[in-house]
Amino acid sequence: MKSFKSGVIVGIIGSALVAAASAVGYRQTVVKPAQKAEAHHDEVSKQAIRRSIAAHQSRF
Repeated sequence: MKSFKSGVIVGIIGSALVAAASAVGYRQTVVKPAQKAEAHHDEVSKQAIRRSIAAHQSRF
């Protein structure tokens, strides 16, 4: 019985570690690049709006 209990405990801990590792991997490969792309898009959009306004304003 002692072997069974230790096996169950090791299995539960192992499963929790695998789930945590897959969550971190998903975050690194999917979530962070999407956030980075969105931030870059926002920055480029702001620059484009500024340039557009500056190009169409009168000099006088």
